[in-house]
Amino acid sequence: MRAPYKVIVWGPGIVGKACMKEVLKKPELELVGVLAYSADKNELDVGTFLGMNPVGLAMTTDQEAMIALEADVVIFSVNMSAELELNSDATNIACRLLESGKSLVTSAGWWYPAYHDQTLHDKLEAACKKGGSCLHGTGVNPGWLYERIIGTLTGASTVIKHIHVQELSDNSHIESADMMRGLGYNSEMSTTPWIENVGDRGYCETLALTCKVMGVKLDRIDSEKKYFVAREDLKLIPFTVQKGRRNGVNFLYHAIVEGKKFITLEEIWYVDERDLPAGLHRGDYYNIKIEGEPVSLRGQFQLMASVEENLERRPGDHTLPAYYATAIPLIQAIPIVCGAEPGIVLPFNFANYVPDLRKFNSPLMVR
Repeated sequence: MRAPYKVIVWGPGIVGKACMKEVLKKPELELVGVLAYSADKNELDVGTFLGMNPVGLAMTTDQEAMIALEADVVIFSVNMSAELELNSDATNIACRLLESGKSLVTSAGWWYPAYHDQTLHDKLEAACKKGGSCLHGTGVNPGWLYERIIGTLTGASTVIKHIHVQELSDNSHIESADMMRGLGYNSEMSTTPWIENVGDRGYCETLALTCKVMGVKLDRIDSEKKYFVAREDLKLIPFTVQKGRRNGVNFLYHAIVEGKKFITLEEIWYVDERDLPAGLHRGDYYNIKIEGEPVSLRGQFQLMASVEENLERRPGDHTLPAYYATAIPLIQAIPIVCGAEPGIVLPFNFANYVPDLRKFNSPLMVR
């Protein structure tokens, strides 16, 4: 049995905190470092920060110390608004970490960087090769939802006509003012909230990657961006949304294959139930429809802290299930990125639909 994987968490935000909680629970993982950005977290014990007993590990704002620290893997949990382009600060730091021999798992981006920029892909790939490390982008969506769940569900069909997934998120529970502003809440309609850029980056990548996994040729990705507007002043946890300002989003991303919509990803983030499209009810859940042959599929599922106890959150735990669902695929990927051939690791499933079985591609196939 191998020694525990040594883990660094880079960025103790909402997802980073969820990762830290889970890493500390698992004896096969050892949390050896946490990189924080704000001075008030510097030298603060990780356990104290998480509302637990001290664990004897202090967070630091010293990036150079973290880059030099011996570890197997970095959970790279930078802010979702961070720029991840070719020469951005986050990309350059990620490359230094990869070159130092530490693999990276992240929910911030790089799910399929070649879709946006082959040069970016090549830069990240070269850093992995130099350090003998791996890079893998995952999370709940992008990540687990499409590349794993939807990919697997297509395994009952030999022909796929259209896939439509709706993700509904009730944002009335969010306490972070920065998060709500980033989603556009209370902004003027003439401005562009950062969620548009993050959505374009992430959702386009996940649809392009899903097409690649299924072996279909993507023509392009089209998008529709709609916003809900507050009917009256609406008091939320962090601030009040003024009448006439943005009050939620309804984004649709369409993967076009052979001139037709092959996959549609629809994001509905809201606080006012009256804004929901007809036939939808309040809650955090996913609607899935796969139109295919000989089998089509329709389903709905919800992320919860406990189904048996009907709990959205555990008592005393303010982390929503969606954030744990983002964190857990990162943690589960640790053995893969630490054991794969150096380079960018993409998720390939052995049970998904492909249009031509002669072109099926899987790492399980060795002959």
